[in-house]
Amino acid sequence: MRTLAPRWMAAALLLLVGGSVVRANPCIDDARNTYGECKGQCKDDFNDARALCRNIDPGCFGACVDGRAECIDTAREPLTTCLDGCQATLHQHRLDCKASSGCGGTTDPCSSNPAFIACMDPFQLDAFVCRDTCRDSFRLNLVAQAALKACNNGFRACRNSCPSLP
Repeated sequence: MRTLAPRWMAAALLLLVGGSVVRANPCIDDARNTYGECKGQCKDDFNDARALCRNIDPGCFGACVDGRAECIDTAREPLTTCLDGCQATLHQHRLDCKASSGCGGTTDPCSSNPAFIACMDPFQLDAFVCRDTCRDSFRLNLVAQAALKACNNGFRACRNSCPSLP
């Protein structure tokens, strides 16, 4: 456990300051892709089982689920756009702080450079406030909330129109 704690803390610090560790490992990449595919198949299997429990056609139910997901993605577009703006601003500040502190590379990683960390602290706080403001604005956006409600109502109507299994 002692050997894991410093690694865990280093990884957390890297995430905190926005650094990244890139290791090209085809085996890990393949495992990650397999996991993603497996996860997707499990979701499909779960939705098929839900349809069967309701005694409705799984293909029709799956189309309803997909339609709702697409509808929700569209309704959440203002939130996504706002959050992307917060991320882009933070990314630009990260680049500026990296340039001003001169960190980077294996000899002076930004994750352990005090100047970089001090430079990033206020921008990370700004990014948090930005994301929080985006989420609050979205929750208070009556049009967006009505669109989300319409997505769920559309899903129910779609599901209810699915044919029963013989």
